[in-house]
Amino acid sequence: MLLLYGKPLAQKVERDIARHILRQSRGQAGKMRRKPALAVVLAGDNHASVNYVERKGLAARSVGCGFAVHRLPAGVSQARVALLIEKLNKSKLVDGIIVQLPMPTKFNTQKILSAIAPQKDVDNLRGDSPYLSPSVQAIWHMLSKAGKPQKHTSILIVGHGRLIGKPVYGFLLKKGFTNITVADKTTKNLSTLTAKADVIISAVGKPGLIKKVKKGAIVIDAGSGLKKGKIKGDVDVARVAQLAKIVTPVPGGVGPLTVVYLFKNLLSAFLK
Repeated sequence: MLLLYGKPLAQKVERDIARHILRQSRGQAGKMRRKPALAVVLAGDNHASVNYVERKGLAARSVGCGFAVHRLPAGVSQARVALLIEKLNKSKLVDGIIVQLPMPTKFNTQKILSAIAPQKDVDNLRGDSPYLSPSVQAIWHMLSKAGKPQKHTSILIVGHGRLIGKPVYGFLLKKGFTNITVADKTTKNLSTLTAKADVIISAVGKPGLIKKVKKGAIVIDAGSGLKKGKIKGDVDVARVAQLAKIVTPVPGGVGPLTVVYLFKNLLSAFLK
């Protein structure tokens, strides 16, 4: 089994973005132009969310983007969040807006996400922005590196959530893949499905969920959760090691690529 790490792949994409931004920021006579700027809305004090935002901030500095976190207390009203998003939508100094999920449970998350202007929705959390979801781009990059699947390849998507499962499914359908199965929380025979799939893309966030795979399977693990205080993926790597051909580790697999593709989308928004 080969562990396919995302960081080396992400570093190449990151360098390409940084070079492009540097070229764009150089105006005539050496005068510097404005750089792409990302605004992050963070409500509450979810520890994982804070860590994710900090990692995005580090990536922003690496590529040379502006980065501002608008942190709001857990008790903030939905109206105040909506007002902040409206202000960011109107700002000519903000090219992209992301709302860090999950939001406090009292909120209507879809309503909040729908308030982001499509042209600034660089995470495509609305589902109809002009940018392909960074998670989908990262997963497709990993699949391409592992050996791009054929249109008839048996693909199993585990998890049908807003961030990864649904957009990946839609993307693969548009690509013309004809043998896609989706497993969600109602699925009873998950181990039977994982044992038959040529490619597994999992994004549930339940450590050790997948313990059985087909010989030669490619497993893209985009899920993460805490187990005994450590971040673990959906795949029990030790259990699948003898059969899987390639597995993306957690942490260090899909995550780094997802972050850099967010900034690739931001650059596209800036250039529009």
